[in-house]
Amino acid sequence: MTGVIEIGLPPLTDEDIERLAEECETEITRFIFRMVPEKSISELSVVCTLDLSDILTFDIELDIAQKYNTDHVLDDILEQAATHAQEWLEQRLQEMKDK
Repeated sequence: MTGVIEIGLPPLTDEDIERLAEECETEITRFIFRMVPEKSISELSVVCTLDLSDILTFDIELDIAQKYNTDHVLDDILEQAATHAQEWLEQRLQEMKDK
C-alpha cells in the first residue's frame, strides 16, 4: 500500500517510533483475529516499520497461513488489515499532535 498523507507530525523520538510500530503490530494482530478464527491460523507474521527522515515512512509486512480452510479470502483480510493499520496510525499521530 502506498500513498502520501499530509497530517503534520508531532515531535517524535526514536522511542515513540518504536512504541508506535509495536502497538501497530499488536493492533493488526487483533484485527486479523477478529476476522479469522485464531485457532485456524498456523502462521501469522506482522511487521510494522516506521522510518522518520524528512517524512514518516510506514511499511507493513503481513503473512498468514491457515491450518484448515475457513472460506475466508486471506488476501482480502490482509488488505483490510493494512488499511486498518494506516487509519490506526493516523489517529494515534493526530492524538499525539493534539496533546
